[in-house]
Amino acid sequence: QISFPNEADQQLFKKQEIIKSEIESTGLLLGMSTDSSERDLYEKSIKNLQHDLQNVIIDMQLQNPQLASMVSIPEVDTDKLLTYMEPGTALLSYYLLEKEVFCWILRSDAATPEKRLQLVRIPADRTELEKQILEYRRIIQNLEPYEKHASRLYAELFAPLAPYLEGVRTLGISPHGSLHYLSFATLYNEKSFLLDQYSLFYVPSAAVLQYTLSRRTERPYRSPNVLAVGNPDLGDPILDLPFAEKEVESIKWNFPKITILTRENATKNWVVNHISDFDIIHIASHGEFDPVNPLLSAIKLAGTTDKNFTNSDFDGNLEAGEIFGLKINADMVFLSACQTGLGKISAGDDVVGLNRSFFFAGTHTVISSLWRVSDVSTAVMIKTFYRLYMNQNKADCLQQAALHVKSRYPHPGYWGAFTLVGDYY
Repeated sequence: QISFPNEADQQLFKKQEIIKSEIESTGLLLGMSTDSSERDLYEKSIKNLQHDLQNVIIDMQLQNPQLASMVSIPEVDTDKLLTYMEPGTALLSYYLLEKEVFCWILRSDAATPEKRLQLVRIPADRTELEKQILEYRRIIQNLEPYEKHASRLYAELFAPLAPYLEGVRTLGISPHGSLHYLSFATLYNEKSFLLDQYSLFYVPSAAVLQYTLSRRTERPYRSPNVLAVGNPDLGDPILDLPFAEKEVESIKWNFPKITILTRENATKNWVVNHISDFDIIHIASHGEFDPVNPLLSAIKLAGTTDKNFTNSDFDGNLEAGEIFGLKINADMVFLSACQTGLGKISAGDDVVGLNRSFFFAGTHTVISSLWRVSDVSTAVMIKTFYRLYMNQNKADCLQQAALHVKSRYPHPGYWGAFTLVGDYY
C-alpha cells in the first residue's frame, strides 16, 4: 500500500492494481478450465482487462510520467539520453540470460555514431553467477579474504568491456537481477579495483537515468540548507550508534545552514513534516530491509509519546511506502544506515525499496549502503565526502572519500558498501 500526495495519482494506482489482480485471477480460472466455450470467455475477458490496463497506463503517462514508470517499462530514446551525458561518461546496461550476459555500452563521446551504443555478449551461467555474488557479499561483510572472488567477478563481468571504455572517467551501472546486490567498485583485476579507475554511479534502468538527468537542476553550491539526523533514540541501548552523532556533528563544519537532530529529537514526525525544506538530507541511523514486502523497508527514527499521533508515529519507522507520499526538494539524500540500498527485484527488474521511494518523492540522488557498515570507517568517509561536496560532482566526491577510507582500511568491506544512485553530477 503506497500513499501518494496527489489523490488522482492514488486513484490511478489503485485502479491499475485492481485490474492486474483481476487479470491474474482470470488467468488462474483459464488455466483450470477444460471447457472450450468457458476458456474462450476467460480469454476474451483477459483481453478486455489488458486493454483497460493499457488505458490506465496511458492516463498515468499523461498525468504523471514518473508514476507510469513505476508500473510499466517505457522505451528509451538512446540519442536523447546521450545528449544528457557529459564527455568521458559511459553507461553499462546489463541483462542476464540463462547462459549469457548482455551488456550495452552507451557513450556520448564515441568517435563514430555506431560506437555510441554497442552490445557485448559474455558467456556466463546465470545460476552460477548468482551463487558467486551471494558468496562474495558474505565474504565482504565478514571481512574475509576476498581477492579470488573479486578477481573472478571482474574477469567475468567487466574485463570483456574494458577495451570499449578508453577515455571514460565516470562509469554508470544499470544492473539486472542479482547484479543489483553487487558492489562493482570492489571488483579487482589483481592490480587495482574499479574504484581506483572510475567514479561510479548506478541507476535502476536507462529509463530512470533519462528521467533523472532530464530534470537536473543547478546544484545548491552556495549555501545549501542541510538536515542531518543521527543516532535517534530507538528505546534500546543496544541500538545506539554513538559514532552517528559524531558523524552528523562533523558535517556542520562544511555547511553553516544545518539542522542537526539526535536522540529523542530525531523523531519521525519532525522529519516528515519538515523534509521538504532542505537541499541535502543526511540520515545516520539503522535501516531495515523487508525482503517479503519491500514497501515495509524502513529507516528507524525516534518515535513519539504524543497521543495525538498514529501508531506508525509511535514506533518511528519511516517506511518506503510512506516516503512515496512525501514531497522532497533535496538534491541528495544520503542514507548512512545498514542495508538501506537493498530492494526487492520485481519481474520487470526494477528495484522497489527505499531508493525508489526517495526518487519518486523528488530527490535527484540517493547514496545508500548494500551491507552493514563499520561506524568508524563510515564516519571517516562521510567527513571526507562533505568536505569535497561543494566543489566537485557527487560521483567524484564518493570515489575520493572511499579511496581515503581504503588507504586506512584496505579491505573492501569497509569502503565498498556505499553506492550513488541517480544523478552523478
